[in-house]
Amino acid sequence: MRSAATDELRDLYDQYAAKILTLARYVLGSPSAAEDAVQSVFLKAYQHREGFRGQADARTWLWRIAVNHCQDELRRRKRVEEVPLDEVLGWANDDQSPELRHRVKQIDEIVARAILQLSPKLRTVVVLRYVEELSYQEIAAVLRCSVGTVSSRLARALSALEAILRPIVRS
Repeated sequence: MRSAATDELRDLYDQYAAKILTLARYVLGSPSAAEDAVQSVFLKAYQHREGFRGQADARTWLWRIAVNHCQDELRRRKRVEEVPLDEVLGWANDDQSPELRHRVKQIDEIVARAILQLSPKLRTVVVLRYVEELSYQEIAAVLRCSVGTVSSRLARALSALEAILRPIVRS
């Protein structure tokens, strides 16, 4: 017999597994590591379900577990593999012409490499804001920092991305 907590975690999995996979692909830089991370995140959520006091939104609690897990994984390894942005975002569109698909793929790869050059903290904030479309307040809750910290990290990340991409745009 399944408990209400198990059903709630199953619902969270159904709703957020794909989003956590996207976050993990960006932060960890590896599709296989990201898939492992999703399983680990939900296993941790299940193991610690009794510790969830309901003071935060369940979604925020789950994002926090995901971000912590990814940060732990990064500490365990030294190198981040490149991941094509279109693979992460699923931007590939069969209706596009081959030339347009090729150009989009090139741009995606350039942007993905630029994002992967950011520090894990900046990369995480960029993914949560621009890929997952979380608000500044939601990101602050996930990262357990102030909205001002989120804002400054985003500003630093965008500035760094601009510096990385500026020579490419001029070519």
